[in-house]
Amino acid sequence: MGLLYLIIFFVLITYTHCIIRIKSLNSEYTDWTVENKNKSISLPGSVPGGIYSDLQRAGVIGDILYRFNDVLTRWVAYDTWTYTGRFNVTPNELNTRIASLVFDGVDTIAFVELNDHPIGSTNNMFVRYVYDVKQYLKIGQNELKIYFASPIEVAKSRSEKNFIAPDCVPAVYHGECHANQLRKMQASFAWDWGPAFPSVGLWKPVYLEFYNSAIIRSVTTHTVKKDGHWYLKITAHLESGQNRNQVQGFLSVAITVEGPQKITVGRNLDVNTRDDGKIEAEIEMTLSENVIREWWPNGYGDQNLYDLHVFLSNKIYKAVSVKHIQVGFRTIEVIETNATTVLGNSTGAEGLTFFFKINGYPLFMKGSNWIPAHILPELGTDRKAADDLLNYARDGGMSMLRVWGGGVYESDYFYERCDQLGILIWQDFLFACAMYPVDAEFLKSVQTEVEQNVIRLQHHTSIALWAGNNENEVALRGNWYGTQPKFYKYKADYIKLYVDTIKPIVNSLDPGRRYVVSSPSNGIESETEGYIARNPYDSRYGDTHYYNYLADSWDPNIYPTTRFASEYGFQSLPSIITMKTASNETEDFKMDSEFFRHRQHSPNGYYYIRKQINKRLKLSKNDTNYFEKFVFYSQISQAMAIKTETEFYRQSQADWYTMGALYWQLNDVWQAPSWSSIEYGTGKWKILHYFARSFFAPVLVSPRLLLSGDVDVYLINDRFVPIVEAQIIVDVYNWSSLTAIDTKSYQAEVGPLSSKRQNINIQVWDNRHKSEIFWRFTLKAEGVPSSPFNYVFPIPLKSIKGLKKPNIQITVSKLQNRDNNNNLVFNVDVKVDAIVLFLWLDTTLTGGYFEENGFVVTQPYLRVKYISKINITSKTLYDTTTYQYYLH
Repeated sequence: MGLLYLIIFFVLITYTHCIIRIKSLNSEYTDWTVENKNKSISLPGSVPGGIYSDLQRAGVIGDILYRFNDVLTRWVAYDTWTYTGRFNVTPNELNTRIASLVFDGVDTIAFVELNDHPIGSTNNMFVRYVYDVKQYLKIGQNELKIYFASPIEVAKSRSEKNFIAPDCVPAVYHGECHANQLRKMQASFAWDWGPAFPSVGLWKPVYLEFYNSAIIRSVTTHTVKKDGHWYLKITAHLESGQNRNQVQGFLSVAITVEGPQKITVGRNLDVNTRDDGKIEAEIEMTLSENVIREWWPNGYGDQNLYDLHVFLSNKIYKAVSVKHIQVGFRTIEVIETNATTVLGNSTGAEGLTFFFKINGYPLFMKGSNWIPAHILPELGTDRKAADDLLNYARDGGMSMLRVWGGGVYESDYFYERCDQLGILIWQDFLFACAMYPVDAEFLKSVQTEVEQNVIRLQHHTSIALWAGNNENEVALRGNWYGTQPKFYKYKADYIKLYVDTIKPIVNSLDPGRRYVVSSPSNGIESETEGYIARNPYDSRYGDTHYYNYLADSWDPNIYPTTRFASEYGFQSLPSIITMKTASNETEDFKMDSEFFRHRQHSPNGYYYIRKQINKRLKLSKNDTNYFEKFVFYSQISQAMAIKTETEFYRQSQADWYTMGALYWQLNDVWQAPSWSSIEYGTGKWKILHYFARSFFAPVLVSPRLLLSGDVDVYLINDRFVPIVEAQIIVDVYNWSSLTAIDTKSYQAEVGPLSSKRQNINIQVWDNRHKSEIFWRFTLKAEGVPSSPFNYVFPIPLKSIKGLKKPNIQITVSKLQNRDNNNNLVFNVDVKVDAIVLFLWLDTTLTGGYFEENGFVVTQPYLRVKYISKINITSKTLYDTTTYQYYLH
C-alpha cells in the first residue's frame, strides 16, 4: 500500500511540474448529447464517435449492416446534427498563457461554437484542427457545440457550383453522389465492395491543452547509413499557440540501443516561431552500426525497434513536453533504372525496373490491399480489429500492404503494429477513382492534410512509399468518366493537385521516400510524359492494376507481365456463417433473392463469379444445394485464380523482374460478395487466405502449364542464401487412387532472392489421358524445412474422370495443449480413402481457427491443428466440425 501511495504521489508531482496539461473531452470525461435539426431526436453522443453509431447504440436505428439498413437509414445522412459537450474548467487550468482546443478528427463539414462564441469551421476529415480558446473559456461549466451539415447536401451544392467528374457512382452501389467534392472518406458514399454511410461526428479524440511555453506536436526522423555509422536526424515539430512567439529552453533526445545503453544529445533553443506559432527544431545523432540491428520486413528478418524520447525543458520545469516513438533502422529505395541491369539483353529488358531495395537487397513484396476496417471511421480505429487483421496479414506471409486511397489515413496504432510486425506500407493519399477540384479552398485544405499526415506518419519504419492517388491517371487517360472533351482542363487540374501541391510537400518533409504521382502509373516514365502517360498500364514501367473476369483465371497464360502488381483480384462470397450475421431470414439465402442482389455492388458481379466457376468446376442450377455450393465454389474459384496469378508474378521475377504482388483485397466492411480474403465481423479466413500462406511461401516449387501442354517448373527462393543440390519430386496421380502412378526426381537450384525456371522436361501425356491424371510437386533441399505441395491440373476439373466420392473420417484429440499465446491447440485428424479436392473444415464455434484449410488431399491421412482463443472441449469441437469438398 505504501508503494501505491508513492507512485500516486510521484504522478501528481510530475503532473504538477509539467507545464502542459491535457484535459480530455472524450465521452468518459465530458457529457455529450446529439440532436437533429428539428430536435425530434436527442440522445447521448459519443466522442470519439459518429452519428450512426450513436443512433444505433440508443436503439433509434438497428444494426446498420443488417439486411437493407444501409438504404433504410440513409435519412440520417440527409439530416443535420449538433453535438453538444459540457465540461468544467478550473482556475488552475486557466492560469496558463495558452489554452488550445484540439480536434484530432472532425467528419466533416462543421461549425464550432464555444460558450456561444463562433471559433471556427471544419471541411476536412483528415485534418487536425487547433483553436486558441483562452479568451472564450470560463471557470466552471463550459459548453461546446459542433454543428454538422449534411455531407450529401454540401457535396451536391459544391458540384452544382463547380462540377467535377464523375457525376455519381453506378446505381448498383446504392450510394450517393459527388464524394470527390469533399475531403471525406471517399468510400463512405459507397463502393463496389461496400455500402454508403456518409456519417458525421467527432471520429477522433477531442481535448484541451493548457501550457505556457511550447509543446512537441510531432517528431519526424531521417536515417542515413554510411561508413559504419547510422546518422539519425530528429526534427521536433513545436507549437506555441497560434501567434508568433519566442520559444526558449533545452531540447534533448534519448535513444535506447543495444546493450542496452542510452545515448542522449541535446541543444539549447532560443527561436521565434512563424506567425502561426509553429517552428521546427533539429537534433542529429551519430550511432555506431555495432549498437544497432537492422529492421526487416516480415519474412526477411527481425523487426528491431528502438525507443526514442524527445524532451523539451526549461530552467524551471524538468520537462515541458515529451514525445515517445519507436524507430527502426533500415534503408529503403525504389529502384527505377534501365532493366538491362538485371535482365541483360533479354526480351524483358526494355524499360525501367520498379522494385524495393531494403538494406541493400532487392526484395519481392508479397501482400495485399487494405481498405478501412469499418465503414464507420470511428469504429475503424478499433485496436482489436487492427491487431486481428494485421496478424492475419503477417500469418499469410505478407510483407507489404497498400493502404488504398479511398479510405482513411489509419490510426497511429495501426502503423505502430505494422512497424512491429514487419509489414511495409504503400500509402496512397486519399484520392480515388475520380477527378478532383482545384479551387483555392480545396487546395489549401489538401495542403494542410498532406503536411499533417506526412509529419504524423513519417517516422514509422513501415512507411515504404507515398502515392498521390488511386487510378486517377489511368482514369483520365482512359476516359473512364467522359472527360475526353475536357482532357487538357482535367490534366491541368491533375498536375496542379498531385504535382504542384502534394509532391513538393512530400519531397520536403520526407525526402528519403519515393512519391509516385498515381497508382497504377509508369513511375518516372509517366513523369517524363507529362504525368499522364500515353499508356499508364505499360508493363515495362512502374506498377499495374489488372482485372479480367472473362478469361479463364486458372490459366497462367492469360496474365500480362508487369514490373509490380499493386492490384489484382476476383470476387467470392463470404461463408454462410458470416452472411447469417447480416440476415436471419431464410428467404434471403437464395441467389435470386432481393437481399443477395442488394449486397452485390459490382456491376454484373454474380455473372462474372458464375462464369469463372463454370470455366473450371461443374455446378448445376438444378442441384438441390446450389446456393451452398455456389458460395463454396466461389471461394475455390477465387483462391485458385489469385494463386495462379500470384505465382505467375513470382515466376516472372526470372524473366521480367516482376518484384511485387499485392492482391485486392485483404478485408471487408460488411457481409457481402467482395474481393477480400478475410470476412467481415467473424474474421473467418476464406480459402484464398489459406492459399496465400502457400503461394507466398518463402520457398516454393511453382509449375506453369503452357498452352502447348508442356509444364515449366520454377523454383522460387525469397531467402538470402541459395538453394543448391535440391530435388524437385514430381508425382503423377490418377484421379481414382491415392497412390502415385509415376514419380520422378529432378535436380534443382536457385540463387538467393530470385526465381529460376528449372531444366525440367515433363513429358506431355497423351490427350486421351489428360482427363485422368494430375501432377504434384514437392521439394527436398538441405536447409529448407518446408515447402508447400503444388499441383498442375491439365484440364478443367469439371472434365476430369475417375474422381471418387470419398469416405472422410474426422477425429479430435482429447489431449489439449497450449501455444505461446496460451491458446488451446487441438489435433484434428482426417482419414480419407480417395483423393479429395479442396477439403474445407469448418465449425460454428467462434474464437478459433484451423491452422490450414482448403486441402488437396493426396494421402490417406492428414493432421491439422485447431487453435482456440476460448476454452472448449475436444467433444465440442468434434460435434461442431463440418466439412465440404469439390465433387462433380
